[in-house]
Amino acid sequence: LRAEGHLFHSGLPHRGVNSLELVQESIKYIQERFYKEFPPHEKEEDYKFVTPSTMKPTQTHSAEVSVNQIPPWSEICGDVRFTPFYKLDEGLSKIQSWVTELNETKFAALPKRGPVSKYFITGPDGKEICGKVVLKYEGEPFKGIACNLESDGHKMLRDSTEKVLGDVKPYSITGSLPLVGDLQEAGFDVQVCGYGHSSVYHGDNEYCSVSAMANAMKILARILHGYNVKYAA
Repeated sequence: LRAEGHLFHSGLPHRGVNSLELVQESIKYIQERFYKEFPPHEKEEDYKFVTPSTMKPTQTHSAEVSVNQIPPWSEICGDVRFTPFYKLDEGLSKIQSWVTELNETKFAALPKRGPVSKYFITGPDGKEICGKVVLKYEGEPFKGIACNLESDGHKMLRDSTEKVLGDVKPYSITGSLPLVGDLQEAGFDVQVCGYGHSSVYHGDNEYCSVSAMANAMKILARILHGYNVKYAA
């Protein structure tokens, strides 16, 4: 989300439009709308989702101006993750509609930060200078899936895992993987599993252990054997 404001000296803040304040208040407003529109879905409990749909900022950038200048543009980047029980296209369109609404209403729904903080001002020539927010999605979205819990593949994965590890606790997350949605739509029984250590997932010095990989091979071998036994004929 990029906010465009109006550069001016911070000693005269009433003559500038602070893009940093605008983007921060805008993302807060959009997040609040998001969590009202996409609350935890009733099916998430069946799949043991660790989190519901989320929208959160992870990075921020701003114009490299002096500390005593109102920044003319600022950006907040992050990600949006829907559980598969919401339609992705509809969700992304809904977010865009909130951005459009903010611009069209001149940010009437946003709080101001102090008596001289404004999102539109009148310039010295009498013309209105109004801030603007622009939403841009980077790349094509990944399609999330809900695995088929009744398929042979899921049952064999559960049974094999339990026999090798002594326990099995399936759960779901809103992680991102390419192609799984397309494969499921094409008719494949897509099941997702991993054998690293979730405690260091995407952390510093992420690692896996040889013993965990050895168990993974045993589990996969049992699944292949189960398919061969059932479908050999």
